[in-house]
Amino acid sequence: MIKKISILLQGIFKPMPLDNNFKDYDEYWENRGFHAPSLGRAKIISTYIEPDSKILDIGCGDGTIIEYLSKNNKPKEIVGIDISKKAVEYVKKKGFDAFEMNVLAEDFTNFLAEKKFDYIILTEVLEHIQDPEKVILAIKNHFDKSVFVSIPNAGFLLHRLRLLFGRFPLVMIQQNVKEHIRFWTLKDFIYWSNYHGFEVELKIVSCGLGYKPFIFLENLLPSLFANQILYKLKINEKLQ
Repeated sequence: MIKKISILLQGIFKPMPLDNNFKDYDEYWENRGFHAPSLGRAKIISTYIEPDSKILDIGCGDGTIIEYLSKNNKPKEIVGIDISKKAVEYVKKKGFDAFEMNVLAEDFTNFLAEKKFDYIILTEVLEHIQDPEKVILAIKNHFDKSVFVSIPNAGFLLHRLRLLFGRFPLVMIQQNVKEHIRFWTLKDFIYWSNYHGFEVELKIVSCGLGYKPFIFLENLLPSLFANQILYKLKINEKLQ
């Protein structure tokens, strides 16, 4: 327990990461390596995906989610897109379809033009994008069942404490402070989704304190104790 408290205190007072900079997302993925949380999210998402489905993974990274769903859910089609050429190479080496693409550019709109998927996945992506509104609206008419979105919770206890003690919240920065440029709390994301015509069917939280006695708190008060949140979205039919 003492070790956990020590880690928590370090998280409150440590300075923002400025030294581990990266030139672009190709270099970002060269330095990052395997990302274990992606596997955890894949396992959760897998329980809500029916076999023989068509799946699009936006910001597919190293292909961890694609690989897991392909093995366990037997999709009819699964494809990834990522802005990083290096990430796309990782996915292709695993034997899956992936395309290098900027989701804010015209090629993404053209890609979606005549396509429709059962599920679209956006895990740890929107916080990296200058205009996530453009992305969420672009996919709106191109899925039949669900969109899965995971984001860091800017209202997590640790981030609030950092601000209280004069440090800006890091909000799950992995390498460098420039990674994340958009931020949501649990309630803000629900409001944001509703505003753009989506309805939150389900939200799944993950404890960021890394200490088992706190686990019940994330479900009791997720806006404060959940480090990350995975949302399952559908179209809000009332607004159609």
